[in-house]
Amino acid sequence: MKLKLGILDQSPVTMGGSAASALENSINLALLAEEMGFHSIMYSEHHGVEAYGSSSPELLAAIILSKTSRIKIGTAGIMMRNYSAYKIAEWAKMLSTFYPERFILGLGKAPGGLKDAVMALNNHKPVVLSNMETKLEEIIQLIREEEGIYDGLIAQPTHVQHMPEIMWLGSGMTSAKEAAKHGTGYSFAAFMNSENGMENTEAYLREFDGTQYFSQPSLQVAVAVSVAGTIEEARRNAYGMAYQFLQSRQLVSPNAVLSPEVIEEKILGTKDEDEFFTFLERIIIETPQSVQQKLRQISEKYNTDNLLILCNMYREEDRVYTYKSIIENNN
Repeated sequence: MKLKLGILDQSPVTMGGSAASALENSINLALLAEEMGFHSIMYSEHHGVEAYGSSSPELLAAIILSKTSRIKIGTAGIMMRNYSAYKIAEWAKMLSTFYPERFILGLGKAPGGLKDAVMALNNHKPVVLSNMETKLEEIIQLIREEEGIYDGLIAQPTHVQHMPEIMWLGSGMTSAKEAAKHGTGYSFAAFMNSENGMENTEAYLREFDGTQYFSQPSLQVAVAVSVAGTIEEARRNAYGMAYQFLQSRQLVSPNAVLSPEVIEEKILGTKDEDEFFTFLERIIIETPQSVQQKLRQISEKYNTDNLLILCNMYREEDRVYTYKSIIENNN
């Protein structure tokens, strides 16, 4: 049985490159992904960081939807603390009207940037962090055109024939239970938290309420992958991702994807060396011949065929090689 494979594209900027080049790479990757048979592409949201080229996944998703005809396109995700539920519902309904059954509304609770960027997005006002689940409820009410807290306020366009698929992003138990409670899909970030993953996904599947937004659970698992001709090459190609994971854990702004040689100079022999290699071990590092078996093991472990693949590399040709190797061996 083939896996339902998707791409998590963060529009990675590489050392010496630019955000414009990263966005052009994202467009080219999307066209290739549709041609090769990927099920979906999801775009992330980051603000005020050098590492990622896209700050507006909803705009990038709209552009890619206009350039493709089959593949599902979504956000992974919209950082809800920075926007009103009303505005999110409006543009989500617009994209679902123009591209019925192809747009996925992925929503997340993470800030999407460090303190200064989050403050700027919120007009330099303190961010209320306790209302994320309430915002999800409001978005659902506005999309479904239910009576809610707005006394008849509508979110245009109304009478959308195909409501957008909603994925609630997270890496912890709280997000899993919230997705189950509201009947949305759940995208579990295994590349961020693989230790307690099965507990979270099992809770989602067990507690899913089919009387809410969806009638059936939709579980997606996001993993980081590096594929090359040899394990050693794949391992070195993954250095850039591992270093960005390390920087995010340390709450510093991630660099553009650095070359393996530069990372070795920064890491080897320092206090961060052990933690860096811990992050590296969380990445699935395989050859074209072995990657399918590994992804099937992940699929069986989490009881889902829906896998979202993250791959940020110093050389774009290595990133493309990883995605090609994965889809060509999906049989």
